[in-house]
Amino acid sequence: MKVSIITVSNNEIISSEKNDSIKLISSQLYKNGFDVILNQTIKNASTIVSNTFKHALELADCVIFVSDNDFEKSYMCKKIICEAMQTKLVVNSYAKKNIDEYSKNVPLRKEDSTYAQIPEISRCIKNTLSAFQGFLIEKDNKVVFFLPLNHNELHHMFFSSVLPFILLKAKEKTNTSYVFKTFGIKASEMNLLLKDLIKNKHNIEIICNEYLLSGEILVAIPKNVKTEVINNFVSTLYSKILPYVYSDKDISMPELIYSILTINNRTLVFAEDFTAGRMTNYVYSELTSASNILREGYFVPSNEAKIKLLGVDNNIFKKKEIDYEEIAYQMSLGALENSGADIVISNCGNLETGDITFAIGSSEGVHIYNKKVEGSYEQKIIMATNAIFFQLIKKLKQNDFHLGQTVV
Repeated sequence: MKVSIITVSNNEIISSEKNDSIKLISSQLYKNGFDVILNQTIKNASTIVSNTFKHALELADCVIFVSDNDFEKSYMCKKIICEAMQTKLVVNSYAKKNIDEYSKNVPLRKEDSTYAQIPEISRCIKNTLSAFQGFLIEKDNKVVFFLPLNHNELHHMFFSSVLPFILLKAKEKTNTSYVFKTFGIKASEMNLLLKDLIKNKHNIEIICNEYLLSGEILVAIPKNVKTEVINNFVSTLYSKILPYVYSDKDISMPELIYSILTINNRTLVFAEDFTAGRMTNYVYSELTSASNILREGYFVPSNEAKIKLLGVDNNIFKKKEIDYEEIAYQMSLGALENSGADIVISNCGNLETGDITFAIGSSEGVHIYNKKVEGSYEQKIIMATNAIFFQLIKKLKQNDFHLGQTVV
């Protein structure tokens, strides 16, 4: 289901608070599997706003129209919606009642009475925080919401009315859905890889989401599609994306790692440098019972810490060129010996250049990997953590911990 968000503001630059409001609802829609399209119009004439709205209606199943709480701007936007949806503005009794209730505590301006006017075919969405009243229109398989741009009002109305409604609508349209969790492929690459499936005659919808190469592919299948078609479609899709998939369920990497380790009665130890404790934090943020699988965790950002806590040979750091592979290897051996865990993950590298080296292994053998990550300081750490966990999942699924050797 595609959702288009239109923001209309009198300000030349939308304030950070208002911008954060749009980011908030966009991220919530994204998290719930909706394909989000943003359209920002600032201090524009009615013709431009009208064209933006009509274009949004063509592209999306649902349009969330967010307008400044300025009564003139609000009135203009409502007129534009009425014209496009072939209806007219009328005084809505429920909206008027809501405004009267609000006015008991806050003096009304003369122009506030215009907020009682909403499209004749719409339903009012109550706003208790100002005179601005939102509304919802359903027509010709399209859904239109009209909401205020004020942060508190938008936040409340979105979570109490908008999100529950469109989640229900999306559920009504589909009988079956699939989620494939991925790593190592961009959303643009997913769309290119799956282009023949995205354009299909069965109206099966595919949405590809990705952030720092960690992503998901959502598949929504209408109720009238035959089981045989569904099976063939999903099988074909899975074969195309197999190298990048770590799960065919809506599950995080730590949750999947926990599941596999618990079944096999194995434990982990982390030795972190490059990831700055992110691996440990990620596991604990996702799992209330993380201590069942994580025996110990070391954060060793300095050479001295690596030597003191993990027994890394001091002579490694005296060489002209840093041997990150040897450091990662010795970190893993030290962490295994100290903790008594079954499986170890260690990492080190150059945060400035984004060159990371990590080791995954057990007492039977250790694999060394090299990876290049890009972006800001935080993005490099996130991407490195996800790359390491993705590789761990692959090894766990293949039970690839019995090599008796170090492999680079």
